[in-house]
Amino acid sequence: MKEKYTFLLEEDLSDCSKTCIKHGVSCPIKECREWIHYEEDLNCTSIAVKKHGSMTLREVAERLHVSFVRIKQIEDKVLDKVKRGLARELDVDREELSEFVLSAYEATHTE
Repeated sequence: MKEKYTFLLEEDLSDCSKTCIKHGVSCPIKECREWIHYEEDLNCTSIAVKKHGSMTLREVAERLHVSFVRIKQIEDKVLDKVKRGLARELDVDREELSEFVLSAYEATHTE
């Protein structure tokens, strides 16, 4: 297992994660805020993200042992909070914000 993850030692990981990689063991510290019950990623969310990069909602659901639908609900709630915060920061309503984002996207993708 050790050789399988050594490329991650150069990444910006916590000392805890690097220790697990160096010793070739899954993280035994369940109290760690990065701990997940997923041996294939050494029980560490940081290692999972660095190893796989972007993951689908289904991959996240598998690692967290919850349903895809629950992960989608969480994603929707987070995106709504981001939109509300951005609209408040820019002092616009959410509809204006959506129009702005769409127009900016179209401007950068119509060439």
